[in-house]
Amino acid sequence: MKKLNKAFKEMSLNPESNDARLNYYGVLADTNLFLLLEHEPSNEILEPKSIELDGNRFALAFDCEENLSEFYGEAAEFAQVTGRVLAKMLSEEKIGLGINLGISEGELLLPFDVIEWFVGLLDETPNFIPNTPQKFLPSNTFPEVILEALQQKLKPAVGLFIEIWVCGVEYSEDEFSHLICLIGAQKSAEQAMIKSIKEVLSFSDLNLGNIDVAHFDYNDDACRKIRDIGIKLEFPEVQELKNSTREIKNKTTLRPPKLR
Repeated sequence: MKKLNKAFKEMSLNPESNDARLNYYGVLADTNLFLLLEHEPSNEILEPKSIELDGNRFALAFDCEENLSEFYGEAAEFAQVTGRVLAKMLSEEKIGLGINLGISEGELLLPFDVIEWFVGLLDETPNFIPNTPQKFLPSNTFPEVILEALQQKLKPAVGLFIEIWVCGVEYSEDEFSHLICLIGAQKSAEQAMIKSIKEVLSFSDLNLGNIDVAHFDYNDDACRKIRDIGIKLEFPEVQELKNSTREIKNKTTLRPPKLR
């Protein structure tokens, strides 16, 4: 079962679960969607094929080429974009989104107000608060499900950091927090990694209290203590990327296209 369909099923089976709903949108943000187009894109302008329901427009996207073809036919024009990019594009045009319409699994209509909420969550930026740790502590209460979500979310950044640890931190006698420690992260990647961590936490309904993110050089004295009492996030070894020979029809460029 595709990851998006699995998240949709969990949300459907638990309609009162805010955590299941947030998890669905977290998965949607990173899912490659196939956006149905009126015609082949030109000059980085995409014109989505849409439907109108109750006076509202909905663009149509699918989580795989097979589902798109099942809905429209093999001759369909499409562009491949992630859920996060598509949501921002639709937000600018005030258009809703229909996902996997006409398909038995994962069929969902997202009105514009939901798209707007989704984009707002994606655009949240972490606050920078200067603080000096007085003591590093074990973090025995940090949920395993969040550790796994962090590992999954940060997997694409493997090679841009050396280690990531989670521990507790005491700033003063009455000020405590969880601390996610980026060790040896490349400066150019730090903000993107922090934003990814923020998304994991935003798309979770668990009450974890304060969670801070800090970066350390590999040989910082603080790292010795963090390694002694912290939880290390495990990632696969960095492997040399192989060139892919498969071409994806109408794949969008790295610069997000615009809707018309």
